[in-house]
Amino acid sequence: MTIKDIEKSYGICGLVCALCSYNKTCAGCRMKNDDCEIKTCCRSKGLTYCYLCAEWPCEKKMHKGIRIRAFNSVAKSEGLEKLAEYLYKNTNRGIFYHRPDGLTGDYDKCKTEQDVIELLKNGRPDPYGNCPVYETEHFILRFISSDDAADLLECYSDPKAQQFFNADYCTSDFRYSTLEEMQNCIEGWLYAYQNGYFVRFGIVDKPKSKAVGTVEIFGGDYGVLRIDIKSDYENKSHLSELIQTADAFFDDFNCEKIVAKAVPASTERIAALTAAGFEPFDWEPGREHYYMKRRP
Repeated sequence: MTIKDIEKSYGICGLVCALCSYNKTCAGCRMKNDDCEIKTCCRSKGLTYCYLCAEWPCEKKMHKGIRIRAFNSVAKSEGLEKLAEYLYKNTNRGIFYHRPDGLTGDYDKCKTEQDVIELLKNGRPDPYGNCPVYETEHFILRFISSDDAADLLECYSDPKAQQFFNADYCTSDFRYSTLEEMQNCIEGWLYAYQNGYFVRFGIVDKPKSKAVGTVEIFGGDYGVLRIDIKSDYENKSHLSELIQTADAFFDDFNCEKIVAKAVPASTERIAALTAAGFEPFDWEPGREHYYMKRRP
C-alpha cells in the first residue's frame, strides 16, 4: 500500500477505506450509489469531501467521532496528501487504523481530538515522556509518586503480600518495614523512569483514593509485568482487572510478549493470568514459575 492508495481511498466523511479491516472488497463510498446523507449533502454542494465545506464540522452523527474529526481537521489544515503520509508512516510503525479483528484501533484509544492529531503526527507516544494512565472498574494505574510512600508501606510490609512479590534480578527483595526504606525504593523507581528503564504505576483504589500496590512494566520484546498488591486484593477478581491492562502495554510499551511470575502458592494470581490468556512459560534458568502472553 502506498501514500497515494490511502489518499485515493479517503472517504467523503473522513473514513479511510484502504485501511479498513471490515470489508476488503469495498470500493469506497465515492464509487457507490448507496443512500448516505453525508454523500448526498456533499454532492448537493458540489464538494468531494466534508472537510471542504464551510459548515464543517456540522452536527451530523458521523462527525461526532473524534477520529473522523481529527482526520478531517488535518486534511483541512495540511492537505489530504499530508494526512495520507501520516497514516502511511504510522501503519508501517505498527499503529493500527483498525485491528485485524474489529473496527477499532490505536486512534480510538485517544481521549481527545488533539490526542488523535498528535498520534497521527508523532507516531506512538513515548510513555517515558508522557506516562499513560489506565483505569479499571475499581482501580486507577498512574505514575508512582513519592507521596505514595506511607500508603505503599502497608503493601510492602505485608507478609501475606510479600510471598507473591517478583524480585528476580532486582537489587531488592521489596520487603520493607520502615517509611525510609519505602521512600528510598520509590526514589529508585523514579530514577529508573527518568532513564527509560521501566515504569512503576501506583495502583489506586478508586473508592478509597489510596495506593494499595504497584504495577511495573519493563518494555521490549519480552515485557516483564510485576504486580505487587496488598493481600486484601490478592484475589482473581481484582487481579484480573489489573492484568487486563497488559493488553494496552503491548502497544504502549512496544512488547511482542508479556511475561509475569506466579509462584505455585499464588492460586488466585494463576487463575487470573490464565483467564487473561497467559500460558505457562519455561523462560530461562533462574526465572521460574512464569506465564506468558503474546501480542493479541
